[in-house]
Amino acid sequence: MEFKIRRDVLAKTLGNIVKIIPPKSTYTILQNIIIEAKGKNLMIQATDLDIFIKKVIPAEVKKEGRVLIPGKKLLEITREAYIDDIGFKLKELKLQIAAGNAYFNIPSLDSQEFPEVPKFPEKKWFEMNVGEIQEMVESTTFMVARDISRRPMNGVLVQLKNKELRMVTTDGARLAMNKKDKKETDGELIIATKVFDLIDYAKPEKKIEIFAEERMMGIRFLDTSIIARLIEGPYPNYEGVIPKEFSGKCVIEKDILDGALKRVSLVASPHIKNVKLDFSESKIILSASSPDIGEAKEDVPCVYEGEKVGVWFNANFVLETLRHVASSDVVFQLTSESTAAVITSKGNDDLMYLLMPLRIDSWE
Repeated sequence: MEFKIRRDVLAKTLGNIVKIIPPKSTYTILQNIIIEAKGKNLMIQATDLDIFIKKVIPAEVKKEGRVLIPGKKLLEITREAYIDDIGFKLKELKLQIAAGNAYFNIPSLDSQEFPEVPKFPEKKWFEMNVGEIQEMVESTTFMVARDISRRPMNGVLVQLKNKELRMVTTDGARLAMNKKDKKETDGELIIATKVFDLIDYAKPEKKIEIFAEERMMGIRFLDTSIIARLIEGPYPNYEGVIPKEFSGKCVIEKDILDGALKRVSLVASPHIKNVKLDFSESKIILSASSPDIGEAKEDVPCVYEGEKVGVWFNANFVLETLRHVASSDVVFQLTSESTAAVITSKGNDDLMYLLMPLRIDSWE
């Protein structure tokens, strides 16, 4: 095998593909990637056994071949090179790398040791723009559960229902849902968040295709193919926890609430950051206290319709939610002091967040 390739193209490709390499694994072969030179292209593959990724990029191939090589080490060499083109040549199970005046000999492994790649799913489910899926991913995945014992909640629910494409995440205390109009066949998948980390979002106008089978999914876009094992369900009945009726509605400027929450939460319990929000006709009174730090209160203006209510929230959860709301005004829809509140952008119900209140005795 012998080929030459542009350093910047290889560095970008490797930078994306090595994200899949497990930080620690007893199966050391997973630290390696397959590089295959064929025709006018280079094919690079990596896996963590749950997800398989393949990228095809142009190269100047002098001799076709295939090699199994440490992925992160190759990325380090490529990034540190100061030349436009890098040359590669496989000789006696060593990959010779020529980068300007620098030369490397990297031991390779038998490519037959690389895990068998599953067959790419044949059934196409839907397609959408890369930019659309990026917006849905970034607005929801931060609420994925981190508790490994709640396996379905460790993933993202991608659901087609009632002519809507929904992306849903929850950690039990909060929930995010982003939806788009989509008329394809109903269905749902639970997808590991790592799959979305492997998507290159640099060209938002390009199409991304989603394929689905019983236990596998496939993604195709630009020069990339991804095959991923699905997380087994069932996913929690998220629709059952979304309130249908509300006792109060508050519209408030996002930046004003953000600043007040940051200030008042300075004296809240460092473990749960409990801040009380008292909603009334023209203002919200934010308050917090802790025995060792002290007390704080701040009034912020708002437009409120409904019954007066005081609700305790984890300030960090509210602040993180506000960061993902694009509009300058946010809408709080309230039910009671002990039931879920819904947060949306003003004028946009496609993106919805649900927060469960904290159960804390108030202070005066």
